[in-house]
Amino acid sequence: MLVLSAEQMADIATAAEAAWPAEGCGLLIGKGRRVITVTRVMNADNLLKAQGNDRFELDPKVRFAAERSVRGTKERVVGHWHSHPDGSARPSATDLAQAWEPELIWLIVGIAPDRQGRPQAVQMLAHRLDRDAGRVFAVRMETAEKRACQAARFPT
Repeated sequence: MLVLSAEQMADIATAAEAAWPAEGCGLLIGKGRRVITVTRVMNADNLLKAQGNDRFELDPKVRFAAERSVRGTKERVVGHWHSHPDGSARPSATDLAQAWEPELIWLIVGIAPDRQGRPQAVQMLAHRLDRDAGRVFAVRMETAEKRACQAARFPT
């Protein structure tokens, strides 16, 4: 499961809308293994934005900065986000071909134009991609605010 705050989700959506019609991208920093809680979002430049609107390459300087910032802490790079300017938040064939780190979360934001032609985030889904197996696994998402309101669960 992936847990993000409503503010983090809104920040990602805003950055994805700003990148439209190209893909936007960034990193997810967090902690946890089974339940992964995002503690920070780092937006990055898409180095491939001039090559069309169906691919992204995160600026490696951002990845290096992220790795340095988590060194010696309980945080780690847990995944990345990117947008699809066609409105779909499902992984594309290009995404699957680029999936080098199967342990990372792929958070995808679907962006589509509204009635006035302005970009609007319409869908946000999380996935794990296994390039070698050619498989996509859905990852359940929850907002931190919802999770905080849930009653404690005790074994019976």
